[in-house]
Amino acid sequence: MNFVNCTFEQTDFSHSEWLDCSFKGINFSNKHFEQSVFYRDKFDTCNLLGVECFENTWKDTQLSACRADYINFSSSKMTHCQLRDTSFKEALFYDVTFNSGLLTTDCTFDESSFSGSKLKGVDLSKSEFTTIEFTPAYLQGLIINQFQAASLIATLGVEIR
Repeated sequence: MNFVNCTFEQTDFSHSEWLDCSFKGINFSNKHFEQSVFYRDKFDTCNLLGVECFENTWKDTQLSACRADYINFSSSKMTHCQLRDTSFKEALFYDVTFNSGLLTTDCTFDESSFSGSKLKGVDLSKSEFTTIEFTPAYLQGLIINQFQAASLIATLGVEIR
């Protein structure tokens, strides 16, 4: 199913299931998708500002050129998901299970929180963040670049000279 520049009047999509859908130019800002399922979906140039995706299942889903600031993925499961050229400022990834990691490219994660999420296989190395929140015990396996390492280490109280 392809949705292009559509307007969804409904605000609550909780307990919904989306399979093989393509969303282009859709404004989902502040919509609710709690306990929903997304399989093999693509979001392109969508506004996902403040979307509630609490306890979702995301599998083989892609977000590209979207605005997803303040989105809440808390307690969700993500498998084989890819995020490209998308802003996730102050996004919540609390207690997210990343099966098979998470690939990000040219995304912004400033002030986002990954607290309670095991970050093994999560690749932020081709994206940007100045500060992110995380659980130190769950950092093992996180993939970052050398510039990100400095800001991450500083949040652990390590002094760099």
